[in-house]
Amino acid sequence: MTVNNPALKGSLAAPKQFFGEHNRYAVAPVHTRFDAVEWFVWDAMHDDADMNRAVVIRQGDSYAAVTEGLK
Repeated sequence: MTVNNPALKGSLAAPKQFFGEHNRYAVAPVHTRFDAVEWFVWDAMHDDADMNRAVVIRQGDSYAAVTEGLK
């Protein structure tokens, strides 16, 4: 279980884990200003043209919830 630190809101609470074919997806918990971390999934196949970065495709309260159905 990853512990949330509201003072670090917006920063990663653990390193990104890559998965999927050719490491297409990254998942990581992010500190929030609330009680618990929030899990995010980034997809390298969908990038933000303005920022040239992978976009967040899912956000949720658990690793299982945000990675369900992704391969």
